[in-house]
Amino acid sequence: MTALCESTTPLASRFDASLLTAGSDVFNEIDDFTRLVDFNANPIERLNRQTVIDLTNATNNLLDNIDTSSYNTLSDRHSQAPLTFVEIADFIVSNNQDIDGIFLAVGAYSPTVMSGGLSTPIDSYLGDLDYYLNVNLGKSISSGLCGAFANIFATLGGIFTLISTAQELIADIKNLTEKDPIKLAKSLTLTAVLKKIKDTILEIVDKVIAQLMKQVQGVVDSVVGMADDLKCAAKSAFAHIQGAADQIKEFFDEVNKDGLKKSIEKFMSKLVAQFERLTAENVALMMFRFCQLSEVIQELLTAPVDGIKKLATALTIEQAALKSAGLVETKKAVEAGALRISADERAKTITETNEKVNNEAPSLAEVSEGASGNYECPTCPSMDEMKQIAALDENGIPGKFTFEPQVVNQNDFEGKYLKGAGYKKVNKDVWFKLLRTIEQTGTEVKINSGYRSAGKNASVGGASKSKHMTGQAIDVRVTGDYNTRAAFVVAASRAGFRGIGIYSTFIHLDTAGRRAWVGGEESTPSNYPVPGSQTDDWVRLVARHDVDKLSHV
Repeated sequence: MTALCESTTPLASRFDASLLTAGSDVFNEIDDFTRLVDFNANPIERLNRQTVIDLTNATNNLLDNIDTSSYNTLSDRHSQAPLTFVEIADFIVSNNQDIDGIFLAVGAYSPTVMSGGLSTPIDSYLGDLDYYLNVNLGKSISSGLCGAFANIFATLGGIFTLISTAQELIADIKNLTEKDPIKLAKSLTLTAVLKKIKDTILEIVDKVIAQLMKQVQGVVDSVVGMADDLKCAAKSAFAHIQGAADQIKEFFDEVNKDGLKKSIEKFMSKLVAQFERLTAENVALMMFRFCQLSEVIQELLTAPVDGIKKLATALTIEQAALKSAGLVETKKAVEAGALRISADERAKTITETNEKVNNEAPSLAEVSEGASGNYECPTCPSMDEMKQIAALDENGIPGKFTFEPQVVNQNDFEGKYLKGAGYKKVNKDVWFKLLRTIEQTGTEVKINSGYRSAGKNASVGGASKSKHMTGQAIDVRVTGDYNTRAAFVVAASRAGFRGIGIYSTFIHLDTAGRRAWVGGEESTPSNYPVPGSQTDDWVRLVARHDVDKLSHV
């Protein structure tokens, strides 16, 4: 993955920072490699031990003083014994939770202050903890594999008693077509129980998916939180994790979720059809089948999320190991007499140097009118930028950019149906560069074209090798006069867009090879008109972009 903007100034000329010595504080950050192994195996080693202990004690105290009936599994677990430090640590690590934020919320609990109910952060924490303990679609700690259905199965097994003793029920159905009232009672009761089981499973599916989506977002947020440590590598890591997260969200879209529910209902119908009478043997077989079903559903729903969680964990460990190894080697070099500065000091100096260059650079308007000067775009995405891209949905990023309906409504039928492919399949690098463009101009824009399938591209008269088909291009509608649109083009060039095309109603931007054109030229489709009376001005402007003269002399 290339950097957002190419740097043209030699590194050696960028900084004059303090040199490292063998006693520099930075070397205190070196991790012991033996401890790094423990870091992977013991969740407590990955957190502040005292914070884990304090949070565990605060959680147990909280559970002792509130109504836990809304958190069935958590309540069942806590009734047996207080939660342990390891449990809390593993919950925090495996779900990428903010331990400091949770402890702040739980520590603030007071029966007097919260007499009206638990705060939202506490309720969310307890709900997530309940789900964490609920490892098999709602099973309790004590009831085994199919705990979610324990009460239902108990009812099912108790039908025999119900049938033999409920004389009123038998009396009520005597006039129905079934000649054997006992048999009919069994049938009616079985149908009701099976419907209850089905409704419970479907309800659990919705709850599980909602919880899993929270976990996915937690993983993405954890990678975003590494931005400062990973620097430019964060961009690649974020793109990888966010791409996996997007795939999971696609997996759990309404089409797939509805299909899963229909499969469950089909399974139920088929199972019911196998039983004419309710016997002890049939009850046992049904319980076994439902247990199998719960395992299959659990595996289906949790497998993709487990994969992305392992990916994030591996990234965290690798980042820590690389940092440790890098500091060890740097310390050896310093002790041998080599000249080194810390990575943080170097990054700080580069940032300050770039800011000085940009403060002295001509304005967007001045550049569009012919002025020249250097502009240094930041090479690494910021944590704030990654948060914005992670939250991108059909509404765009309000205040920055939104989508025209045709982008949101464009679906991809090539290989697999994907709702909203028009924006979902646009490369993350495009959105980073667009944010950098808008940051310079302060202009909110509309996206009227993003990713296009081959069929969609052909239907709108797109070029046969259009970068829209690879997710590298967007068409942006910028309102305003020539000066406003020209300033936007200069900003886009500075932000790292390489392909820029000017049309009467939109501006084409892409991240492919450096080139520029004005609609109506020989190289563009004849049905695109030239941008108006400023055609000559546009031609001169894009010609400067074509040789990278809008950001660098």
